[in-house]
Amino acid sequence: MNVIKWFGTLDRRWLYALLLFVVVTPLIRPLGIPVDVTESTAQFVEAVEKLKPGDKMLLVFDYSIGGGPDVDPQAQVVLAHALSKGVKVVEVAFIDTGLNYAQKTIEKWEKAGKVYGEDILLLGYAAGSETAISAFAQDIAQVFPIDIRGKPLSSYPIMQGIQNAGDFDFIAEFATGIPGPAEWIRQVVTRYNVPLGCGVVAVMGPQNVPYLQSGQLVGLLGGGLKSAAEYEIAVNMPGAATAAMDAQSLGHVVIVLFVLIGNLLFLVERTEQKARKG
Repeated sequence: MNVIKWFGTLDRRWLYALLLFVVVTPLIRPLGIPVDVTESTAQFVEAVEKLKPGDKMLLVFDYSIGGGPDVDPQAQVVLAHALSKGVKVVEVAFIDTGLNYAQKTIEKWEKAGKVYGEDILLLGYAAGSETAISAFAQDIAQVFPIDIRGKPLSSYPIMQGIQNAGDFDFIAEFATGIPGPAEWIRQVVTRYNVPLGCGVVAVMGPQNVPYLQSGQLVGLLGGGLKSAAEYEIAVNMPGAATAAMDAQSLGHVVIVLFVLIGNLLFLVERTEQKARKG
């Protein structure tokens, strides 16, 4: 009882400091708190696992800055997974802000030793949403005659044998709105039958489940940041999403403890007041 009373007299700034410590620590050093990997995430992982060294994947950055914190970790871990298997990755964006995220991945992986034009390539950004996707799917060079660095696509080894969307072995598309999975299914999957996996913000997850059930998607990361953490755990690549989920989980635990202690303190004080009156 004395301990509970002591909490009642504690300066609330110490409580804020404790909460801050609990939240920040996992962000610096992820703990890897177990996360259940959902079936849709496992299917996405399996689809990438099936790719062989030298296979070519199209990575699509169709997400905004507002949804980036949820979806970007998904794209990052899928990219890391594919590159670790020797898969060649071509990047593209059909949302202007997506290009910024794509450029950062190029810088990161070039520093890590990947060769631009051989292991990874960024085509650029094309305006026009679904219309642009349709044109891209039919003739990539028509939409992107040059890459982000101003060179013809034909000058890069990674683009050998790639003329349309059907020439890719796998497409991974990450979205926060339109264009999203529906547009890619209409313009690419139904016409070229390319395996498509998508990652979306949590609010978009349920509406895209039917595409997964019908087989039009081979994998779906539909839980936002949580799905990214699931993927990281599944491929043993803990990163930003795992750290964020650790911080969130521990923060919730501390808040619940504070609530329980506060209620216990209230009960103790009320019991003592009744005893004095009696």
